[in-house]
Amino acid sequence: MAIKRMGIANPSANSSTLVFTADASYLSSVLATNKGATSTTLRAWIAPSGATLNSQYGYIFYDIELPAANTIESHRFALSIGDRVYVSSTTANTSFSLNGIYDSGASIDDHIVQTTGVHGIADTSVLVTTSTTNSLNNRLIAIELGLGIFD
Repeated sequence: MAIKRMGIANPSANSSTLVFTADASYLSSVLATNKGATSTTLRAWIAPSGATLNSQYGYIFYDIELPAANTIESHRFALSIGDRVYVSSTTANTSFSLNGIYDSGASIDDHIVQTTGVHGIADTSVLVTTSTTNSLNNRLIAIELGLGIFD
């Protein structure tokens, strides 16, 4: 999976700026850089597909102070088709970059051989098959747990 730059924004002060509308599912993060000589206050949020009220938004940054000449990266968050990512800053000297990894939805489970009777566990394939088919992260965690048995 390749990392994709999904959008860049250099918004005017105190303006809500749309950076990206998801065309697929992504695991994403926001980078914000303060290019100015004074601190700025940031917001970044997700408006889920179909959301019309601020109370329905998921905030990534909310009134985070970013000192002059500094950069911050958000935690990773999921985007679904139709979700919109917005940013804002109290100064016009902030640059935002939204980056993500596309979740292809390909089934990793199909490529794992089911193994039984390892170290007294009746069926280690359960570690893989009980995870969701829509969440790449959950499948990877299940696979990592399975691999730990063989160490």
